[in-house]
Amino acid sequence: MPDRKRPKPEQDNPPGSLRRRQRQERQSDILQAAIEVIAERGYHNTRISDIAEKAGVAYGLVYHYFGSKENILSSLFENLWERFGERIARISAQEIPATHKLAEISDYMLDTFIARPDIIKILVHEIVHSHHIPDLPQLEIVRRIIGQIENIFQAAIVSGELSKDADTRLLSFAFFGAIEMLLTALVTGVYDQTTTPDSRQLKEVKRNMRAFIHGGSFGG
Repeated sequence: MPDRKRPKPEQDNPPGSLRRRQRQERQSDILQAAIEVIAERGYHNTRISDIAEKAGVAYGLVYHYFGSKENILSSLFENLWERFGERIARISAQEIPATHKLAEISDYMLDTFIARPDIIKILVHEIVHSHHIPDLPQLEIVRRIIGQIENIFQAAIVSGELSKDADTRLLSFAFFGAIEMLLTALVTGVYDQTTTPDSRQLKEVKRNMRAFIHGGSFGG
């Protein structure tokens, strides 16, 4: 009998796939280094060379992947808000009352502050209250998030949880703005005279936000 051709071993990691993964890992390392450096020094006082040194990569590699310091900040912005948008989508899909969905969104943002205060610090100081991010695709991400929140309010009208004449657009901006302002107060120390509130303080903040969303602050 003629010899059968032996099948070629499967390539679990084709060269193109491996290179792509390595590139993604380097980019992730650079972004993580950027978070640490910018959170510590501020955007204006951070140089590309500082980020490269922190990431342990060549100066030119940072430029190769991102092109500029502003592009690095834009990438951080996109990554953060895309994750936020994905979480809102999962929360919205749950079969629970609108107030519970809003409370979960509030919890998620506060939990992010607890887990990664450096990211929220950059969000507040360098993006939300800064001119660094132009009105380009980055702001479209925020518009989509506002739209996701508005969908929750619109569903609340359909379910009878909210009055039919409620301005859902206004409510979505008010809710989003309240979370944004709370994070700003926590990061800047306006809320409790400290920029590093402990877990007990943050747990109390979460409890009060849930009470506010559920109407508990008004005796409802």
